[in-house]
Amino acid sequence: MSGNTLFHVRFVWRIAGAVLLLGVSCALAQPSSNIAISPSGHYITHGERPTVLVGDSGTQCVLQNANLDYRRWIDDCSKAGLSTVHVWSFVAPRQKADGSLLEERYAYVYPALTPWARQASGERAADGGFHYDLRTWDEGDDPSAHYWPRLRDLCVYAKEKGLVLGITVFFGWPKHAPDWEFHPFNVRNGGPLTDAPNPHVSQVQHIAAPGREIWQEAWSDSWEPAMKNQWLWEQFAKKLIDETTPFGNIFFVFMDEHSYDEGNGGDHFLQFFKSRGAMWVDWDQRRAGVDMVFADIGYRKESGKNVGTVKLVQREPARPFIILEGGPYMGDAVRTAIWTCLAGGGHYVLHNDAEQETVTTGIMGYDPKVPGGDTGQTRREWLGHASRFFNEAVERLDSMAPHNELTREGAICLADPGREYVVYAMPGSEDPMELTLHGAGKVQSVRLYNPRTGESLVDVLFTAKGSEVSVPKPDAQDWVLHVQQTPE
Repeated sequence: MSGNTLFHVRFVWRIAGAVLLLGVSCALAQPSSNIAISPSGHYITHGERPTVLVGDSGTQCVLQNANLDYRRWIDDCSKAGLSTVHVWSFVAPRQKADGSLLEERYAYVYPALTPWARQASGERAADGGFHYDLRTWDEGDDPSAHYWPRLRDLCVYAKEKGLVLGITVFFGWPKHAPDWEFHPFNVRNGGPLTDAPNPHVSQVQHIAAPGREIWQEAWSDSWEPAMKNQWLWEQFAKKLIDETTPFGNIFFVFMDEHSYDEGNGGDHFLQFFKSRGAMWVDWDQRRAGVDMVFADIGYRKESGKNVGTVKLVQREPARPFIILEGGPYMGDAVRTAIWTCLAGGGHYVLHNDAEQETVTTGIMGYDPKVPGGDTGQTRREWLGHASRFFNEAVERLDSMAPHNELTREGAICLADPGREYVVYAMPGSEDPMELTLHGAGKVQSVRLYNPRTGESLVDVLFTAKGSEVSVPKPDAQDWVLHVQQTPE
């Protein structure tokens, strides 16, 4: 076995006719994370060189629907050239077993997974199944039938394909009343919490003792709901850390998005994960304490994602900035969003399950039972072209920073002035691509890169007058100019 190998021992205890499964993860020569923050503070290191994270998000679907072929998804992401993939830890099925309510994206009653097992009998939950047993994990030997072996296999397979895996931990998307109805922590489903969203939930995000860990304490039915909630979340967080971090390719994200109350546990769980050596991502308000920051910044037709990206990249202390699931999700604007973020010094992950051409376009297409499923491969290819360019063609990535002052309006520039420049010209204009070089060093190479196809044009005509370089655009589509300059 290699130093990264995990083996899992399952003890089966029978108590009063019930089966209690306790999953024990045993790591052989547990490695530390293979992911680190680059010297500049703006990129990561994964392997031998600084890396920009460019990826696809399977959101809740990958770990929610047992029929979804996540290995084929990983294969497509790897073949396209992506450097990362991202999932949500869980979202409970929002369907009814009798078919009276279906999730539109699937249009059938799919075999659903959550981290917790179900009771074998008793009261029924909102979806028609038995209540959740929140003190028993959904363990087993089959990744197509149980949550935890599925998650472990996802980690293993992503690692085999050289991909970093991000996992959003909290809070199982309880935001709206119809979502909260099916949440495992809802008392209706066997959980400890009662809530009446107004307009959003509030109880599932609140814990009893911020700053004090309680996961080692023996469960008590007499605890107040917030205490039970904290114990359950800490048990889940500890299980996630123990099961996934030994693979060395994992980062964690605090919350699905900050469009609803985060409660009182943000700093508590930051310390919970960081004290155990995990890489932690959260919004900019916690910049000083986290490894990376994320935000859903707006898209502007004239600048894409660049204005917001540059502001967050330039803040101190330096942290890698990543867009997780920010729109738009359709048309050429997706490609512009990707490139204006990356050329602004950021990282980018596409939300690939909503607001696209159809409700079955995106990650849902990897479920062979979804009618009309479309995996959205074109956008995945665009992501891969961008990833390969920045991670393979750009030589001085960690020394580069936004320098939009070096190019004309309608273009975005990332540069290590005097050495290397990347200019992304947005679509809509046939005006030449222009660049102001730094110092008197000679132009070493000029290349045009096609972000739609991934093709590189090396025999490029250009004019140079003093420090000004001008390159004709082949057409009004978006293009990337890559210039390397010999230092003085």
